[in-house]
Amino acid sequence: MRELTPTVFALEKTAGANGYLVAGEDCSVLIDPGLASGARSSLAELAGARRLVPPVTDVVLTHYDPDHSGAAPAVQEALGVRVWLGREDVPILRGETEPPTRARRFLKLINPMHPPVALSEIVEPTEIIPGLSVLPAPGHTPGHVIVSWRGVVFVGDAAMMRRGRLVQLPAPLISDRDAALATTDLIASLRPRLVCPGHGRPDRLSLSD
Repeated sequence: MRELTPTVFALEKTAGANGYLVAGEDCSVLIDPGLASGARSSLAELAGARRLVPPVTDVVLTHYDPDHSGAAPAVQEALGVRVWLGREDVPILRGETEPPTRARRFLKLINPMHPPVALSEIVEPTEIIPGLSVLPAPGHTPGHVIVSWRGVVFVGDAAMMRRGRLVQLPAPLISDRDAALATTDLIASLRPRLVCPGHGRPDRLSLSD
C-alpha cells in the first residue's frame, strides 16, 4: 500500500478502479476493492498490512460498476465485513433493475455484476466509523456516494481530477448530467485538501476560483 496521508492509503494490487484504505483508531474501511479478477491480490495486500493498520470492518462501494464492486463478494467472504452501497444502486447490482443507460447495459453484458451476499444501504449522509462520512452523490449512477475523511474526499467516478480541477467522465457513462454537476459542486463545497478519484491519480483541488 502507498501512504497518501498518515491514515489514508492507496491499494496497489486492485484491478480496475483505484482502491483506498482509511485507517481509524481501531478499525479500517476499504473503499472500492475493484474488479473480481483482482480480489486475491487485494486480499493478499491487505493481509500484508495487518501490522500497519487496524482490521478492515467495512467496505464502501462508491457505486455498482464492476470495476469498483466486483471484488466485494470475495472480500466480504474472506474478512466478514459489512458492505455499503447507495440505496438506488442496490437493485442494479443485484440484477433486479437494469442499468439506466444503453452504454451501461452493454457493459453489463461483457462484464456481469456479482453482488455481495449482504448489502447495507446508504440512504442519507451516514457515518460509518467516527469521522468517516458517506454522502449521497448521484449522477454517474443513481446511488453513487462519496466518502469524506479528515479533509480527504474519495469521489469514485463522480469526477476525475485534471490539473487541480474536477471534470466529468464521458457523457455515455453518466446517468443524470444535472445531478452529476450538482455532485461536482458538492465535492468542491467540502473544500478537500486531497481528492481521491476512482481513476487517475489523487490530487489537490484548486480552490482559487
